[in-house]
Amino acid sequence: MKPITIPFLLLLFFCTFSIAQNNLSETEIDLINRSLEKSYTLKEASHELSIDSIESKTIRQNFIPTLELDASYGYGASRINVDVPTVQLPITGINLFEGESRFDAAGQVFSTDLTAKALLFSGLQVNYGSKASEEKIKAKNFMLNATKSEIIKDVIDTFDKIELLKHSEIVITKSEKRLAKEKERVVKAIENGLAIPYDRQKITAAELNLASKKAELYGNLSLLYLKLSMLTNVDIATLEKYQFDLKPWLLQNNTNTFNNRPELKALDASINAYDYKLKMNRNAFLPKVQALASLSYSNLFNANLQTPYSLTGGENVNLEFNKIELFPSYFLGVGMHWEIFSGLKNANETTKTSIEKSIAEEKKSDVEEKLALFAKKVQVDFEVKNQQLIFKEQEKEVAFNTLNMAIKSYQEGLISINDRLEAETDYQDAVLNYYKLIAQQRMAAVELLISTGSLQVENLKN
Repeated sequence: MKPITIPFLLLLFFCTFSIAQNNLSETEIDLINRSLEKSYTLKEASHELSIDSIESKTIRQNFIPTLELDASYGYGASRINVDVPTVQLPITGINLFEGESRFDAAGQVFSTDLTAKALLFSGLQVNYGSKASEEKIKAKNFMLNATKSEIIKDVIDTFDKIELLKHSEIVITKSEKRLAKEKERVVKAIENGLAIPYDRQKITAAELNLASKKAELYGNLSLLYLKLSMLTNVDIATLEKYQFDLKPWLLQNNTNTFNNRPELKALDASINAYDYKLKMNRNAFLPKVQALASLSYSNLFNANLQTPYSLTGGENVNLEFNKIELFPSYFLGVGMHWEIFSGLKNANETTKTSIEKSIAEEKKSDVEEKLALFAKKVQVDFEVKNQQLIFKEQEKEVAFNTLNMAIKSYQEGLISINDRLEAETDYQDAVLNYYKLIAQQRMAAVELLISTGSLQVENLKN
């Protein structure tokens, strides 16, 4: 007969768990969704994205025409000094503007102006600025997905730790029952002179050790439920009723690679944003053109002008105006603003942006190398954990058989109480190590999904 090979055992092992099983139950997926909804980190990031979205819209809205209304009212007075050639009136012989003449003017003024403006050409600043803002939003969205993956991982890890402690409780409880039964038998044996008190004391010490482990277990379990309650906003009493699954994680065929990591996609978007910012800086020399139209109303009323002249009768020549009204006054035209020389400001901004882009590109190269190594590491770790599970399963079975043999052998007087209790401890360790390895295998699978950017809620339902 040919020996059974490891690949065959692996195939047999996974076939055992592949019959209509999901890695997470509906309850667990619901709790994961609740944790994503409650996460303050995600809410803060979402608010920041909303602000960025508003800023991006503001950039594009520069082409929307604007309408402005200005109005003013006031009282004004002025002294006017005039020195012009003297003019003699032909009939009266009065000399006007002889020497320097002084006039005093005063009046009330009301004016209003309605102006419409529309940007026709921004020198490509709006176009490139808008695209740079959109790429910035893309980068933040990708990093939001990375944050979600970490939250999902934390929640799954909490599920597994809770279930691991429950399995530990089962193992300890069964050991307590076996030891209690063994102790009852030893007490009777001591009464009949077939055993010594030493055996009873050793069993009592083992029982106390199990009680201590159980107390620690309940303490850790209460903390985990508290943590899960804080993560999901579900009360502890409800969570304690749920049953979580601690079983090996099965991975479906996944064609994603580390290039699908949201961190890399975010860096790509950042580099694109710097590209658009560079184009924006390099085109800053282009003129800006806008169209404008205005409609105005002006009114000078209750005005007077005092002159230094007088009539032949001795009356001063003063002019009064009831109203001087200007309406409608309108203007239509096109304006241009051209910054010919900005004092090297744009050149400095272009150089700065080029350096920032180079930093982002170098960071991407560094991250790619590290993520490639990480992806290989978690792949190997996942495969190793799968192989170890086969051996731990067999080790658990061996420990169980050894325990049964030790129980019978001790009852027949073939081994000491120390050997009997050692077999009990070995079996406890074998079972707990098996379930610990399942939890580790599940975390290795989650890390593998993270390494390919695949740890999303929609992927967990398959």
